[in-house]
Amino acid sequence: MKLKFCLLFLIGSLSACSFDKVPKIGNLSKIFSEESEEKSIRPENSVEYNCEKKKTFFLIYLNEKKSVWIIFPNREFKLNQVDESISKYTNDITTLEISAEKTQIKNEKEVLYKECVEKKDAE
Repeated sequence: MKLKFCLLFLIGSLSACSFDKVPKIGNLSKIFSEESEEKSIRPENSVEYNCEKKKTFFLIYLNEKKSVWIIFPNREFKLNQVDESISKYTNDITTLEISAEKTQIKNEKEVLYKECVEKKDAE
């Protein structure tokens, strides 16, 4: 009796398994493929800056360049233009100084991103 019950339970359990949810071989081969698709992480309407030590950030101008939205790999925030300067933005903690030859981002203690240059789009 116990043997019949165990067999019945085993057959019932196996029939409950669905093989239609197992990934197809063709889909699995994509996982192990050496081909890769390059995805753009650049936010729409942003300017990309490449800095020393391969650091990158993105900048979106807001309110007719009176403020900027700065986007780092792990955070983003808004900086407001310093009244007397066209190329300096701050939130009293972080400061962005934009110039043709040396754009940099610093906080009260140190320069966080230095030797930054605007990445020009290929034409």
